[in-house]
Amino acid sequence: MKKLIVWALLWVMMPVMAAPVTLEQVNKYAQQQYRNRWKESALSIRPVLAQNDEGGYTYTATVRFSKKSAEEVYAYLAAWAAETMDTVLSADPATGEIQAQQYLYSVASQVGGFYRFHLCLRPTVTLRAMKGEAQITVSLQYYEIVKTDKGVVNMLFQTASGAPLPAEQWLLADRYPYNERGKMPLATAEAFTKSYAYIQLLLEQLR
Repeated sequence: MKKLIVWALLWVMMPVMAAPVTLEQVNKYAQQQYRNRWKESALSIRPVLAQNDEGGYTYTATVRFSKKSAEEVYAYLAAWAAETMDTVLSADPATGEIQAQQYLYSVASQVGGFYRFHLCLRPTVTLRAMKGEAQITVSLQYYEIVKTDKGVVNMLFQTASGAPLPAEQWLLADRYPYNERGKMPLATAEAFTKSYAYIQLLLEQLR
């Protein structure tokens, strides 16, 4: 109980100036870095975002917190996750690990005959506190696809309502780093590239 109280006090005392990474920030950063060359950028990023056993990617980086104890680092990460993530899935002071998710709607989109396809990101962010440093791991296994009826045909005949259909999941394993021969090669390349831009913005916040 004493340890829990100490960690709670540290959480309150640690100053955290952070806000969720927004789609606007991701778009701006990606355009500045990659100049809308999505296919070339996805290919250049692929070695950095190496595939994991599930066919998606798991990217890990270390952030230094000089002269901070593991408990202080955990308190900071817990407060940061509460401010920046949409959902905190788990937080364990005993292991120093926090797992959270953020949702970014429509990082890329493409219009088809009857539907507009929105590619959305829901990465899992795992934080591990250690003495003087933290490990951040970002894992992405699928794109969440939201379709609306604003396709070419519906828009032409003014029958589109814009209501979204139930979301689908497209595994990265089937389109890595983008779907060259199947649906939406440019949109999947853009989504892959922007997922890396999102990671870079997260690391900028933590550093």
